[in-house]
Amino acid sequence: MTATPIETPPGTLIDGWQVSKELGNGGFARVFLGEKNGKRGAIKVARHREVSGDFKQTHARTLRELTALLMLEHPNIVRPQGYGYTATGNVYLALDYVDGWTLAEWAERKHPTIREILSVFEKIAGALSYMHSRGVLHRDLKLLNVLIRKSDGEPVIIDFSCATYSLAEDLTEGGLPPGTERYRAPEQFQFLREHKDEHRARYAFQVADEIFAVGVMLHELLTDPRPTEFRPRFALNSQQFEPPPPRLANARVPEVLSDLVESLLDRDPSRRPVDTEALRREFADLRADPIVDYDVPAHPPSEQHPSEPAARGPLGAPLPINP
Repeated sequence: MTATPIETPPGTLIDGWQVSKELGNGGFARVFLGEKNGKRGAIKVARHREVSGDFKQTHARTLRELTALLMLEHPNIVRPQGYGYTATGNVYLALDYVDGWTLAEWAERKHPTIREILSVFEKIAGALSYMHSRGVLHRDLKLLNVLIRKSDGEPVIIDFSCATYSLAEDLTEGGLPPGTERYRAPEQFQFLREHKDEHRARYAFQVADEIFAVGVMLHELLTDPRPTEFRPRFALNSQQFEPPPPRLANARVPEVLSDLVESLLDRDPSRRPVDTEALRREFADLRADPIVDYDVPAHPPSEQHPSEPAARGPLGAPLPINP
C-alpha cells in the first residue's frame, strides 16, 4: 500500500498558514508547524492511499476526526482551528499547537513523583469522562497521544484520527476498530477468535476499552524508567498471562496504587472501574491520601535520561495514524 507524497517545504502557504517545519511524519499523514495571523497551529495533511484508502475514504476519515473534535471543548483536549485542502488536493486539519512532551518524554525528563503522575491521570480521566459524556470515544489512547504542555504541566489528549462518536459512519475495514496493538483490551482479540469466519463482524468499542488503555499507560510509567526506548515489552493484554503488578517491578509504587492498576488491566471488563468518571474519582482519592507516601519520584532519576536530553522525536503535534 502506498500513499501520495506531500511536498511542503518551509515557507509553503496552506490556506494562509505559513509552514515553518515538519513536526511528524507517518505513512498516512504529515504534521507541520504553521503560523497564521500571529497564531501557531499544527497542520495535519492527510495522504491519499492508492489502495483501499482513496480520496473519498481519506476525506471521510478526516471529517470524522474533525467532527469528533468539534463536539468537544475541554482544557485537556486539543482543539481544532479548521480544515481545508492543499494546492495538491490533500485534505488537512489545523489544530492547536501544543508545545509539550509526550507522557513518556515527560516521565524521563522531569522525573515526576507518584503524586504528580496521579494528578496527570486524574485530569486525563476527567477529560475522558467529559468526552464519553458527549458520545465520543478516542480509541487510540497511548503515551504518544497525551502531551504534557511545557508552560503549565497540563496534559492534553491529541490525535483523534481513530476517534468515533454516536451515529458516526463506520469506516472500519476489518473486524477491529483502528488503534495500537499494545493498548487494545484483551476482549478485542477474543472477539477476533470467536468471529474469525464472519467477515462482516465488527467489534463494538466500549468505554471499558479506553479504561484498559489508561491502565497500560499508567503501568508503563510506573514500571519503566525509560518508556521512550523501543524494545520488546511484556504484552499486558495477553490472554494467557496476567499482567505483573506494578509493585513487583517497582517497589516505589504503593500497594493501593498497584492494585488499582491491576483492576484497570483486568481481563474481565466488568471488573474494571465502571466508567471514566469513577476512575477519575479513584485517582483523586489516592492523590489526596495523606498517609501513603506519593511524594517520591516514581523512578530514581539516575535510572532515567538527563532532564533535557537531545530531542529524539517530534513534539507538540498529533502523530499520524492509519485509522
